[in-house]
Amino acid sequence: MTLTGKAKLAGIIGWPVAHSLSPVLHGHWLTEYGIDGAMVPLAAGREDFTAVIDGARRAGFKGVNVTVPHKEAAFALAHTVDGPAKAAVARSGCYWTMAF
Repeated sequence: MTLTGKAKLAGIIGWPVAHSLSPVLHGHWLTEYGIDGAMVPLAAGREDFTAVIDGARRAGFKGVNVTVPHKEAAFALAHTVDGPAKAAVARSGCYWTMAF
């Protein structure tokens, strides 16, 4: 995979996040379809969640998938929340997406 300065970046944010298969799965499809982009794991403790979200946004990320333990904190930052997101936050182990 080769990334350029125009790469579309997305992240998976959680604690812990090193075990996440999201970067591998998304990386496969990005390569398969020739998309200049990457899914980046972003490890963030509870106290750092807002700063990591702000940093990802400022760095030009298109969005992040949010996993435990940050789902409720993501709700607090969201401008809008749809029905499926509300349902997902209630289930342990589920994640949802924040688009910037």
